[in-house]
Amino acid sequence: MGFFENVMLAISGLRSNKMRAFLTMLGIIIGIGSVIAISTLGSIMENSVMDIFNSQGGANLVGFQISMKEDAPRDYIMDDDFITGDMIHDVEQRFAEDIDVTVLSSGSSSGKMNIRRREYDITLYGVNAGYIRQSMTKVIAGRYVSEKDCDQLRSTCVISDKQAKKIFGSERGAVGKTVSLTMNDGNMIDLTIVGVYQYQLSGMMSAMVNMMGEDWNGEIYMPYTTFNRFQGSNEDKFYYFTLNTKTGVDAENFCKEVKSYINNSYYRDNDAVEIMYMTAQSQMDMIGQVLGMLQLAISVIAGISLLVGGIGVMNIMLVSVTERTREIGVRKAMGAPNSAIRMQFIVESIIICLIGGVIGILFGILLGNIAGLIVGTTAPPTIGSIALAVGFSMAIGVFFGYYPANRAAKLDPIEALRYE
Repeated sequence: MGFFENVMLAISGLRSNKMRAFLTMLGIIIGIGSVIAISTLGSIMENSVMDIFNSQGGANLVGFQISMKEDAPRDYIMDDDFITGDMIHDVEQRFAEDIDVTVLSSGSSSGKMNIRRREYDITLYGVNAGYIRQSMTKVIAGRYVSEKDCDQLRSTCVISDKQAKKIFGSERGAVGKTVSLTMNDGNMIDLTIVGVYQYQLSGMMSAMVNMMGEDWNGEIYMPYTTFNRFQGSNEDKFYYFTLNTKTGVDAENFCKEVKSYINNSYYRDNDAVEIMYMTAQSQMDMIGQVLGMLQLAISVIAGISLLVGGIGVMNIMLVSVTERTREIGVRKAMGAPNSAIRMQFIVESIIICLIGGVIGILFGILLGNIAGLIVGTTAPPTIGSIALAVGFSMAIGVFFGYYPANRAAKLDPIEALRYE
């Protein structure tokens, strides 16, 4: 009996026991489907992170922060250790040819906004003019926080379009108006609205907000200098700051030069703290490693499902051998060699796993597309993951089908013919 005849015989056997065959395939379907879905979801997450990465300056984005030295005599940061506004201005002037935008954020503070006897949660951020350029947020009415606002300690702010519509009925109607905020520490602050930005959520956060039915965004931005004074600080101090370099600037070399300059100029006598840097590419590499580890962990779980499915295939093939003992005896009595009997059952096992694998691939693609619709980013499964899934399905068929097939091949034909 040739390979084609074995395939047709296997398909005939599956048709005669449809429910049993489907239940046997179920573990393979779930395992393969999970692997494909995980692969697709990983691609979607990578695309989402890459979109954020590109919207925030891409490879031109670099960050500097204070860090404790390995041999530091203390394990805490003192007030004098922080990066000052004067340090940042010095860096801006010294490396002006390489810097496109300086991005500053002095922190955040939570509070409440009262609108028609109802309280809404808000978060107040202290930022500079470069923050808007780095975040690519679109101002749809008025303007954003300016350098003059920061230099002159103005009590201005920029609110979202959702806030503007909720409070004033329209975006343009909000510009020039005043909002009163009650912070969680008990302080109150009045801010003049100079601009309204378009609030946008992408990916999974957008889907979650839509499902919750929430139509509010509590993010309000004000000049970082005013924010610092509001927080009781008479100086502008930062734990970190971010720069967008100009196109063509080597981020790694630029960071090394800035780090060396700041440490030699401002932290030479500091025995505990120094300036460290991180490029956007290094952050992407770290995120990629985390996503890879997450995918690996979930794939291992899916692999366990495949293992259970394979055991199920072995079990049903042993049952099939028992049920067809007399058939095997007849074939052997007619001269069929052990290899032909063995191949018959291995092929049947492969067919079961292969059909289950194909269904699992389709199931995984469906799950991946559903996840893509929810997140708002699509990514087709890779050819490699599909090829791996098909190959793995066939390998499971051979591995878990060999023992029952070998057992069938070794049956004594006389005893098999006597079997009822």
